[in-house]
Amino acid sequence: MAKELQKISTSALAKKLGKTSRQMFAELEALGWIKREEDQWLLTSKGEFEQGSYRDSERYGRYIIWPEVVITHRALVSPEDLITSAKGLGLMLGLDARLINKLLAELGWIKPWLKGWQVTSAGKVQGGIQKEDLKTAIPYVVWPKLLTQNMLLKRSVKQFEPHLAAVETRMGCSSMDGHLLRSEAEVMIDNWLYLAGIPHACHKRLPIHEEVTADFYLPQINLYIEFWGSENDPSYLKGKMRKKTLYQENNLDVVELEEGDLKSLDELLSRKLRRFGLEG
Repeated sequence: MAKELQKISTSALAKKLGKTSRQMFAELEALGWIKREEDQWLLTSKGEFEQGSYRDSERYGRYIIWPEVVITHRALVSPEDLITSAKGLGLMLGLDARLINKLLAELGWIKPWLKGWQVTSAGKVQGGIQKEDLKTAIPYVVWPKLLTQNMLLKRSVKQFEPHLAAVETRMGCSSMDGHLLRSEAEVMIDNWLYLAGIPHACHKRLPIHEEVTADFYLPQINLYIEFWGSENDPSYLKGKMRKKTLYQENNLDVVELEEGDLKSLDELLSRKLRRFGLEG
């Protein structure tokens, strides 16, 4: 039995194509798919050929619906509408454009080139198209919007979603570079450092007499990173305050992160590291 096509309203079709409902109705009328009679939109023979049909609703009355696949119809979408930049992918996936480019580079689809990005052979297979900024001549790459459905990219994006970042193992949580860590938050931070190309150590012992370790250590700038969880356990809070004191008493540079910082990790950590002379 053939699978029934999913149908959407004309207003929903407009939203998916980034248009207003008024624009959508006008465009469909110009194409001859619908026509206006009195105060109602009706399907034409062309509209019926494109598998348009009617749906009856107690609230909205009778209205026209379309198969969802019509969003790719060449009469409705120009080739330019099907592609987007790293920023566009980021908006669809909920990540910053800088991080999207780093993920694409980690997948081997682009590589750094002349202050910008160059598409690789593997990236071309995924539909990447090389472009150049007309003002600055900085190269960049555009992609099919459907790339957001690519399983490899979706898997990488999950590494930066809270509660989905960590791959559980018997010994801990595994990050993208294979480090075994204690929590999903640490995995997100480790993944960010890895994609930024910043050498780092995990659970590095502080250069003091007490047996204390930092969550992360950046040897390039002699900087420590600590993530403070939201635990209210008295012993945890006591250890946290003791650790803060040790950093101060021993004049050790440290960047501190908390639970709420994970939502804007790329922007926040980049800014904090720049204060120590490191570009993330």
